[in-house]
Amino acid sequence: MKLTVMQWVTIVAILAYLVYEFYFVAQWEKSLPEGDPVIRADLPFIWGILLILIVISVFQFIRKRKR
Repeated sequence: MKLTVMQWVTIVAILAYLVYEFYFVAQWEKSLPEGDPVIRADLPFIWGILLILIVISVFQFIRKRKR
């Protein structure tokens, strides 16, 4: 099955998020002072974009499969 451009964008976005989360954020957390709270204001924005991309990609997959 051939993937659409939006599905490829979704895959790349998820992979980029995983790299960001498990490498860059981990490095940032290590640089914080001891006992400093970790407040992640970026998560609602990132998760919102990823959710929209995933919903569109799943909708395209289902629509393509029905044809």
